[in-house]
Amino acid sequence: MKPSSAVTSPSFLLAPNGKTNPEEELKATIQAFTQEPTTQCRFPARKIWLESVMPKGLFPEANCPKYQQYLESFATDSVSVVYASGYLGNPASMYGHVLLKFNSGAGAELLDNTFSYGAMVPDSDNKLVYIYKGITGGYQGHFANQKYHHQNLAYNETELRDLWEYKLSLTEENVVFLLAHLWELENTSMTYYFFKQNCGYQLAKLLELVVDKPLLAPNKIWVMPYDLVMMLNKPETESHVDQVLYHESRQEKLYNRFNQLSASERQSVERIIALPVDETLSLLRSLKEEEAKRVIDTMYDYYAFLEVKNSGLSAIEETKRENLLTERFRLSAGQTSWEPANKLPPHRAQNTAMLQFSSRYNDAFGSGASLRFRANYYDLLNINAARIPFSELSTFDLSLLYTTQERGWSIRELTLFNVLNLNVSQTGLAEDNFYAWSLNAGYKPNNLSCIDCSDMYVGGFLGKSMNLADDSAGYAALAGEILFSDLSHGAAYIGPEIGAVLSIAPYWATSIKVGSGFNITEIAKHKNYLKWEQRFFENRNFDIRTLVQYDEAFEYAINFSTYW
Repeated sequence: MKPSSAVTSPSFLLAPNGKTNPEEELKATIQAFTQEPTTQCRFPARKIWLESVMPKGLFPEANCPKYQQYLESFATDSVSVVYASGYLGNPASMYGHVLLKFNSGAGAELLDNTFSYGAMVPDSDNKLVYIYKGITGGYQGHFANQKYHHQNLAYNETELRDLWEYKLSLTEENVVFLLAHLWELENTSMTYYFFKQNCGYQLAKLLELVVDKPLLAPNKIWVMPYDLVMMLNKPETESHVDQVLYHESRQEKLYNRFNQLSASERQSVERIIALPVDETLSLLRSLKEEEAKRVIDTMYDYYAFLEVKNSGLSAIEETKRENLLTERFRLSAGQTSWEPANKLPPHRAQNTAMLQFSSRYNDAFGSGASLRFRANYYDLLNINAARIPFSELSTFDLSLLYTTQERGWSIRELTLFNVLNLNVSQTGLAEDNFYAWSLNAGYKPNNLSCIDCSDMYVGGFLGKSMNLADDSAGYAALAGEILFSDLSHGAAYIGPEIGAVLSIAPYWATSIKVGSGFNITEIAKHKNYLKWEQRFFENRNFDIRTLVQYDEAFEYAINFSTYW
């Protein structure tokens, strides 16, 4: 395959044919460094590399004050890869994000510098346009330098996303080389592809320069941000990770603190929310000092969470927050003791691509087998460390069916996308509630009693969920589905659905849903459906599942899944 530079900016190349001829670009670089020494200021990483493989003193000295000022402004002590968890409210953020953080070690972390790669998207492009252009390469991508407080505000505070920091073990020379190459790239652009040349891909290629190990997941033609943290924690690369740090979102901080309150402290929080403004201080002053501090801390996080959720606070909420802060200053100084959240980091989650073989039996057409491939990402029963609790996100999920009756294979189902979020409240407090919802589309059987009866479909539900126990939840919703074989023939169903996800043990999880769908043009026609699935084993690379489902016929399956 002919080599070609990914950079689309002409200023990045010195030879006329340098984009496709690396030898000519190398010759042009050596010539420019020799005859025009100031060119070294534009390409400091090239100079570092050339001096490592060529005799010293080959190039004349060049004075580069802007580049030196850039290096001094970073004053880097170490480098971290920061992984932002997924955010289902925006297609651009569903799969997470990775960025580089340059740690100054000066104790002012929010002022540390970061480099992040992303698409340059005009404000006029809506989400559908973004999805289309992002997949087809309709945007240019670039590296942008921002202070860490900007990332903290955007992810932790505004989008309520957790941040996981993987502090790397790199030499000072490697850190300087990274900074030098980022200096070269900061004013360049590359074609952005949502599923390939994205943030995960570009950071992996950048870090491969200093880690000297492959950081792109093998056997995949697509790249996800998660893949980078997974590859950094493989046995052959984990020595490059010094430490993993968790930066909880504003929402998770509220949940963590609320769960540490005593029953009486939780009751005080609930009463402060419900009471009129003029009665809150008397309630606080009836508490012991340590209890009051814990309640005030939790209430402050609650109002900070509401401020993000509702794009501001009401006048009553503002007054209550001011009263809480005033009361906190009246109490003795000193921080309240809170236990840190005990969460598994993202690299402990199950891998994202799945290949599944199933042996199955159907009441209508007998025994058979199926082969399923899911390009990404996860479902309710996966080991979902550091992912959105009680959610599903998958794209390109293809199932092939073999039946002994037909003695042949056929395409049974193709899910283009499936997004589900139960939005389970962890506190039960007023305003800590969202709708449970799902949206999916693709090609699937209109019932389970037939072999070749698949139609295109769009479906989903809207409802409410409830926390049943640790790592378990239930929901009730109004579900709907449109099935159509072409644009002129179809059927639409709507009806109730209830379901639950139960984590019985780390090695055993189960989900169940039952519902009825009523044909909106012929109400007398309706169908009932059931799906009960169980996952066994706790392993990142495989699991075994059982499945019982009903839709005009019962079907039973044992599924063997492998993940990579």
